[in-house]
Amino acid sequence: MIISQHTRISELIRANDASIEAIAGLAKPLRKLRNPILRRLMAPRVTIAEAAAMAGCSVVDFRQVLEPLGFAFVEDSTDGNTSPAALLQASQLSEWLTAADDNHKDYFDVRKLIDSGDDPLKAILQRYGALPPGHLLCIINSFVPYPLIHLLEKKGAECTVDTKSSDLHYTWFFKGVLGRETERKPATSPVVMHDADSFVRIINLYPESRLQRLDVRHLPMPQPMQAVLETLPTLGSDEALYVRHKRVPLHLLDALEGQPYAIHIHEVGEGDVQLLVVRTG
Repeated sequence: MIISQHTRISELIRANDASIEAIAGLAKPLRKLRNPILRRLMAPRVTIAEAAAMAGCSVVDFRQVLEPLGFAFVEDSTDGNTSPAALLQASQLSEWLTAADDNHKDYFDVRKLIDSGDDPLKAILQRYGALPPGHLLCIINSFVPYPLIHLLEKKGAECTVDTKSSDLHYTWFFKGVLGRETERKPATSPVVMHDADSFVRIINLYPESRLQRLDVRHLPMPQPMQAVLETLPTLGSDEALYVRHKRVPLHLLDALEGQPYAIHIHEVGEGDVQLLVVRTG
């Protein structure tokens, strides 16, 4: 397969799934590709140049691990020794972003909210909802919010990511003009809210030998979601994951939509939410 720095990671995986491990071995931020759920969110949206910038490595590094798998790189006008950030700037951003008027852009830096332990999702959704058609919302963060991208794309938003450095990402959302933006009906999500008694009954269906426990209440964002997603692939077909969380994890529920899991939730009180995630397939 002939590829360039603009080839998306999903295209590499479709051509040769050995590329997953080859890329994951390049840098720690790329190890998330080993997780099938995170891979489904990340791979279709990220090019080689963008992945290199996010991971702090170079396109040359990608070339070295991909060429032995049968991929052939096509050179473009960019020097192979160019820094990852410059490579990303050289790649073509979405036309709607480059053509947008500055007074149609709304910037929202969520890093302080996350550092303080708050979940900015509600504020982001309110800000996007208030955005006039034809305007853009830029989420400034230290990581690429793939579940948020997935969520707003279902609402009809267009998205592109401008990575400034390995820990600074501008995620842009374009709200289409009236008549073009349509709410996509989500698939039925197997999420069940319980009171205390019914949640106990569900938990009691799983003896300790078939129950994995995970407490993520002490973890800063986005580590709670990452911890759950890293644990789920280890579940056996007759096992369940019991999670203690500080809040109902909307990002996690969106990431698991369409996946073979049922999610049972009991809100015990402020800062204490219990989840039971059960493999259904």
